[in-house]
Amino acid sequence: MDVLKNPKYSYLQGRQPFYYKILKVLFYYYAKLVFNTYAPLKVFGDSKIPKSSFIFCSNHNSHMDVAVLAAAAKKNFNHFGMLAARDYWFDSSIKRISVNLVMNLIPVDRKSAKEKELSIQETESLCREFMLHQNRNLVIFPEGTRGDPGKILPFKKGAASFSINLKKPIVPAVIYGSHKIWPRGKIFFGWPTRVCVYILDPIYPDSFLKSSNPSENEVEEAIINISNEMEKKIKEKARVLYE
Repeated sequence: MDVLKNPKYSYLQGRQPFYYKILKVLFYYYAKLVFNTYAPLKVFGDSKIPKSSFIFCSNHNSHMDVAVLAAAAKKNFNHFGMLAARDYWFDSSIKRISVNLVMNLIPVDRKSAKEKELSIQETESLCREFMLHQNRNLVIFPEGTRGDPGKILPFKKGAASFSINLKKPIVPAVIYGSHKIWPRGKIFFGWPTRVCVYILDPIYPDSFLKSSNPSENEVEEAIINISNEMEKKIKEKARVLYE
């Protein structure tokens, strides 16, 4: 079956119940309340955010990082999709539905998954359709998991690959402070503190391609260069903040 015709993923193409959209908006305003009171949010460089669709990439140290990025962009959760492991988040209808009430999850099969339902090309198709509807955006954490504060893990090439194949810019960002509010391994919020987001210059995939009809080797080289450029930008800014 064509993945775009699979009713299980129709919500990614703008066909989701109205109450899903309302709940995402309400959750966004709840997050804004948190970021105006308990964890005051300060955003630097928000003028660099493109008006068209983009891929948000940042360091990842907290459960609240997706909400931080959405608030930094001043867009509610209807406007963002997040890649999520299909074998974990989509293995039961209860888990899938409960999370999708407040967030748009886009399934991706991990390399370690024993049974694969989706190819990477099918995940890209879902992302493409998702972004075409009302200029929506993706959130991808290039480290692939939550890391320790101030220690950036080596970046995976997935975000750069999506940028090339979807023809969408990457907006690198550095989040500082979320690790103090809601660190990895904790169920509840910690002590109140300020959270800062630093938006860095966007990375446009076309500038890494030498021709309009690149070979597979040229595309692979561009993916590596984009990933390295993004990692360099984020690491340099994080190094200054965490020193």
